[in-house]
Amino acid sequence: GSPGIPDRVPESSKPHQWQADEEAVRSATCSFSVKYLGCVEVFESRGMQVCEEALKVLRQSRRRPVRGLLHVSGDGLRVVDDETKGLIVDQTIEKVSFCAPDRNHERGFSYICRDGTTRRWMCHGFLACKDSGERLSHAVGCAFAVCLERKQRRTRAAAS
Repeated sequence: GSPGIPDRVPESSKPHQWQADEEAVRSATCSFSVKYLGCVEVFESRGMQVCEEALKVLRQSRRRPVRGLLHVSGDGLRVVDDETKGLIVDQTIEKVSFCAPDRNHERGFSYICRDGTTRRWMCHGFLACKDSGERLSHAVGCAFAVCLERKQRRTRAAAS
C-alpha cells in the first residue's frame, strides 16, 4: 500500500485497486475466478432489476454452478471451465447490452446479451469466488470502453 494508507479498504472506496484491472483488460490478461450460474432469458436489454431477478432465478435453479475463470478483454468475455478447460462462454463485447453487480449479494454479477441465433435477450449470471460483483462489473465496463475506442480508431482510420 501507499504510505499512511491502511491496506484494508472497504469495497466502496476501492477503485484505485481497480486501475490495475483496467490495464489488465487492455492487455487481455484480466481474469477472475467465478462460479458460472448459467443463463436465463430476459425481456429487457438493460436494468439492474432485470439482472437481479435473473440472478435470483439462476440461484434457485437446481443446476450445479460451473467453477471457472472469467477472462475479460476488449474482444470479449470468455469463461473457461476449471475442470475440463473447455470454453463455456465466448461472448463478444459488441453483443453485451448491460452488466451489473447484484446489490443484494456482494459477489453476484451478471450481464445481458443478445443471443446470435435466437435473437433473444439472455442474462448470464456469476458468483465471484474472491472478488466483489462490483469489481467484475467495473472490469467489463473497461472492456466496453476498450472496444469502443478500437471501433472509433477503425472508423477514423477508414475515414482518413
